[in-house]
Amino acid sequence: MKRAPRPIAFAVLAALSPLALDGCVSVGVSHSPAAEGAPNATTGVLEVIVFEKPQDADAFRPVGYPVLSEIFRENPGGESLVGRSMSAMWTLPELPAGRYRVSVTKRITEEGDIEPLRDPSGKTFDLAAGQKTTLRVVLKKVPTGWIVLGVIAAAALIYFTVDAASKGKLPPLPPLPPDFVVGVVLMTTPPGPGGPVPAAADVFPARGSVVAARRVTVNFLLATPLAPGDIDEEAVLALGTLSGSLPGAISYRPGEQLLRFTPARDFTPGETVTVTLDLEKLRAVGGRSGEGKVSTTFRVAR
Repeated sequence: MKRAPRPIAFAVLAALSPLALDGCVSVGVSHSPAAEGAPNATTGVLEVIVFEKPQDADAFRPVGYPVLSEIFRENPGGESLVGRSMSAMWTLPELPAGRYRVSVTKRITEEGDIEPLRDPSGKTFDLAAGQKTTLRVVLKKVPTGWIVLGVIAAAALIYFTVDAASKGKLPPLPPLPPDFVVGVVLMTTPPGPGGPVPAAADVFPARGSVVAARRVTVNFLLATPLAPGDIDEEAVLALGTLSGSLPGAISYRPGEQLLRFTPARDFTPGETVTVTLDLEKLRAVGGRSGEGKVSTTFRVAR
């Protein structure tokens, strides 16, 4: 039986070896005493940190892109949503002691599109009064069987690399893909009295960030759901320092509570874009309008 050419063998092993590091979402839970004076006698602190891979968690390198995560409280009659964010690190400072569940299912791409995570996962955990509970979410954790296969492939790759190097026949390996990094900033607006009002909790692209894509859908994560019906097309204003007024379409995804602005044309490289959401033009469930405006300003890479 004829053996596969050495370059093909190297390519196969190089493709299999990352299985030791890549895979499905996992959530680790740890508990520690809360900072003095942070919670009262009946509440605790919850911290959520999202990492790409286990080695990123070990080095404490949170992801550089938005990930949608939600916290639900378990009640006798079912679950209730108590927190939602798309930041890599976020905190709920005063939660009543009880049983909760975290759900991490989607990320936002470089272009602002919503992309489901592969093998999304959730985890139920207990939060105690006077304690800080930390959830360390790893997006690419591999099942044990694949880890074993990846380790075997990595060991074989090392063996053949050393053997080939000793004979002067080491083939070039393919380059690694570049990382995409963009910041996410948490912004909060307190609800008004007499019922929920529209408020923005997060926004992507974040204020002060740099985007590489020529056309990016801007996502505002709302703190409260909007009333059903059409969204006022004048609720969002987009301006580019070189393009001027930027037309686009507004849409709302109630499942994620994301208000989205998709520009109708590409940005101009090198310009600064400001997108402003007028909360007074939005209505929450119950009919109340918001107050004030929320904006983000980002630069388009040349």
